[in-house]
Amino acid sequence: MEICSKEKCTACFACVNACPHGCIEMQEDIYGVLYPKVDESKCVKCNLCVRSCPNNVEMEFNYPIACHAAWSVNTQGRMICASGGIGTMLSEYAIKREGVVFGCRYDRNLTPIISSAETMEELECFKGSRYVQSLVGNDTYKQVKKNLLNGRFVLYIGTPCQIAGLRTFLKRDYDNLITVDLICHGVSPTRYLKEEIDFLRRKYKFLKGEEISDIRFRGNDGNNFRLTLWNKARRKLFPREKQLLQKLLHKDEAQQYYIAGFLQGVTLRENCYKCSYARPERVADITIGDFIGLGKHTPFYPEFNHDAKNVSVVMVNTLKGRRFYDNAVKNNHDIVNVERTYKERLEYKPSLISPFDKHPLAEEFRNHYLQHGFAEAIRIVMHKNMHRKQRKAILNTFFRRIPRKVLKKMGLLR
Repeated sequence: MEICSKEKCTACFACVNACPHGCIEMQEDIYGVLYPKVDESKCVKCNLCVRSCPNNVEMEFNYPIACHAAWSVNTQGRMICASGGIGTMLSEYAIKREGVVFGCRYDRNLTPIISSAETMEELECFKGSRYVQSLVGNDTYKQVKKNLLNGRFVLYIGTPCQIAGLRTFLKRDYDNLITVDLICHGVSPTRYLKEEIDFLRRKYKFLKGEEISDIRFRGNDGNNFRLTLWNKARRKLFPREKQLLQKLLHKDEAQQYYIAGFLQGVTLRENCYKCSYARPERVADITIGDFIGLGKHTPFYPEFNHDAKNVSVVMVNTLKGRRFYDNAVKNNHDIVNVERTYKERLEYKPSLISPFDKHPLAEEFRNHYLQHGFAEAIRIVMHKNMHRKQRKAILNTFFRRIPRKVLKKMGLLR
C-alpha cells in the first residue's frame, strides 16, 4: 500500500501516529532514507494514514504579517544557540506558562529525536541546530494531542514538513497550540551522521573511550558551520583545539566533509530538492532562522552595536502567533526586537523562495554510498572541492599576513 508517492514523502511520521492498529513503521531504504512500510496483514484499509499525510491534503499557508530581527543580549545563555537565541526564548516563555515544549534533542545513541520538555533544565538539550533529519517517533503527535485535550499549552518547534504532519494529524487548530517552523535548508538521513561519527572514532585515537553526549553544527562560540563533538562536561572532543600549524594549514576545515556535503546539497533527502514548504508563505504560526541580508540595503548596524551575522529573523504568520510572540518578548528583558520588512529577508534565498538545488555530485555520492558507506563515499566525491577550499583559505591567510605595500609591489593588490 502506498500512502503517498515516494518522491514527496518527508518521513514526517503523521501516518505512523495516525494508524490505530500500529501497522506502519519507518524503514530505511538502501540509501539510508526513511520511508513508511505498511504491514498488510494488520491493515484494515481504514485510510487514516492516507488522510493524515500532508501530501494528500491541501495545506493552509500564510504570508507573514510581521517580520522582526531579534537576538538575546545574554551572550552566555545563547553561546551554543545557532543564531539569536529566539527558539530558546520562545521555549522558556512557554515553560513559564506551565506549558509543554516539543523540540529536537539527541538520545543516548546520538539519534536526533523529537521529545518534550516541561522544565527549564530539560530545554538545554534543545539548543543548537541539527543538520540531520530528526525522528518524530511513533507517538509524539499523539502526546501533543493528549496535552492539548487536557488544556495544556503546547509549543511545537520543528521543520516545516513536521509542522505540516502535526497539523494534518490533529485535523484542526487549537487555541492552546503554537507551532514554530525553521527556515529549512533540507535534511540528511540520520544514518549518515551516525556513520560519520563511527568513522571519526576509528580514525582519531583521542576519541576512543570518550563518551560523546552532544553534536553541534552551529554556535556563537566560534564553532559555526562545523561538526563538533562534545562530552557531558561540555568539553569539545572534536576537532581538537588548533595549534599554530593547524591554523595556518586550515586543518579544521579540511576535516568537515559531513557539513560540506550537507551545505552544498550533496547528501539531502530526495524530497528536499522539491520541497513544497520552501516558499514565502509559511505553514506554522511563527517562523525563525538566520536573518541573512540584514542591513544590506536598509541600515541596521552599527545603530544597534551588534553583529548582524548573529541575528535571528522572526516571521509572525498568524494573529495567534503574533500574540504569543509579542508577549514572549515583553516577558524577556534580554531580547532586542527590531521590526523589519519581510522583503529584506526574501532577497536572500533559497529556502524561502525555492528548494535548495541538488548538487551535480549527489547522484555520484549515492552510487558510491552503496559500495562504500557514507564516510568513504562523501570523501571520494568531495575530495577535490575540500582541498580546493583548503588551498584558498591558506592563500587568504598568507596574503593577510603580508603587508599591503609588499602586495602592491608584487602587483597582487591595486
